[in-house]
Amino acid sequence: MSPYSHHTTHFSAPALAEIREKGYMPVDMHIHTHHSDAAIRVPSLLTRAKHLGTGVAITDHNEVQGAVEACEHPQGVLVIPGIELSAREGPHILLYFYSADELADYFNTHIRGTLRKSQYMALQLSVEKILKSAEDYHCLKVAAHPFGYFGINRGILKCIDNKTLPAGTIDHLDGIEVICGGMNRDTNEKAARYAGEHNFPITGGSDAHVLPSVGSVVTCVKAETVEGFLNGILKKESLVIGSTVSPLNKGMTAGVIAWNYIPFTVSSLQVHYEQNLPRLMQYLKGLVK
Repeated sequence: MSPYSHHTTHFSAPALAEIREKGYMPVDMHIHTHHSDAAIRVPSLLTRAKHLGTGVAITDHNEVQGAVEACEHPQGVLVIPGIELSAREGPHILLYFYSADELADYFNTHIRGTLRKSQYMALQLSVEKILKSAEDYHCLKVAAHPFGYFGINRGILKCIDNKTLPAGTIDHLDGIEVICGGMNRDTNEKAARYAGEHNFPITGGSDAHVLPSVGSVVTCVKAETVEGFLNGILKKESLVIGSTVSPLNKGMTAGVIAWNYIPFTVSSLQVHYEQNLPRLMQYLKGLVK
């Protein structure tokens, strides 16, 4: 496991048994289930996690049913309650809570009423309002795949770079996802480099939508509880180990996501238009200058 530029980020397949032998708990901190746009059932996820010896954070898009279900019946697996929020401008924000009750309260109070027809595509909430709404809760706010994706604004740092978000936005986050299994190596290295240069707490996860991807990227902390694990991340004690998911799993993931969005094709295209219009305007403004 040779480190990249940031000494706590390792680009290689995680040797889970070796990680546990060294006293770390490995947790895949970015997983989707059938409660949003994935094919993974919660009982199957927990069975696989127990077999692998890893914890999980279920971070469904704009939904908490999967995370709550897993927390109620963890099957001996460390489960971190989470959600991945899709901001109106495009970026995705991962929130990790210390309890399922707090996660459910946050969702019911701040998110449920902002869902759009294409529920998993985007909320009617801006990045600023999402981050503001989370301040009253005991949770970690993490920039998901901060420089992703190609051609669309799915990362906070990407939006800062193209000037569709103010530079100060990043200061309101607690951490950065430095390895996302759905991103290519170059994009993850860019995130790891940024986190290292700016001394950010780090996380990583597979972004699994199909079961074989689970555990391909893990965040490692010497802790056995949700509280200890999340506090360890905040204290910058975490290691992130993993790699991009295989081309086969990427193909399977693309098919699963496409199938889930078919019923919302028109509304999803509307969301894409709204989110990419500011970047187009910035580009046109630059041509005029």
